[in-house]
Order: sequence, then structure tokens, then C-alpha cells
Amino acid sequence: MQLVELQENLALFDDIDADIYAISKESSSDSQALKNGLGLTFSLLSDPNLEVIEYVNMKNDDLSYRGFSILDQNGHYVHHEINDHWGEQIEETSSKIHEHLKELSE
Repeated sequence: MQLVELQENLALFDDIDADIYAISKESSSDSQALKNGLGLTFSLLSDPNLEVIEYVNMKNDDLSYRGFSILDQNGHYVHHEINDHWGEQIEETSSKIHEHLKELSE
């Protein structure tokens, strides 16, 4: 599961000044149950109306795409990438995120 891959590889993001969140359209209680069940230490946010998911260009009809999005420190959308295998490819995902964050800081 993608979220487990992220949890097991959080150290790949230790060197960046960023908050890591996962967002789901599931209810808050379902998201909390999933977070607890998987032992996630990062935030798992609930977005049942897909408002944030749409803001970060990850809305796919009534669902969200899998992948990642980057917001700047003011919460403005910067980048997204749709990738069903982002967790399985966590090292590549981390490299891409680092590259985009580096571009932001320049």
C-alpha cells in the first residue's frame, strides 16, 4: 500500500522543511481509523467534497488520482504528478519532490 511505503520511508524527507499529508475523500472517522490501523505518523486528512483534491489538480470525477502535489509555504498550488505507483517508487517520488522544492527556493 502506498501509505505504508511512505511511512516506512519518511526519512527520505527528513532534510526538507515541509509538512507531509495524505488526503482522502473518506470521512474523518474512516481516515482516522486507517491512520491508526496502519500506524501512520503523518497526517491523513479527510476531503469528502474533494475541494482540496480539486485545488491541487488531483480530482478524477468522484475520486482522486493517486500521486502527489506540492503547495508552497503559503498554501498556493505549485505542482502535481499523477502516479498510481508513487509509493512503490518512493525513492523516485522523493527525488522529484526534492527537485521541485529546490526550484521553489531559487
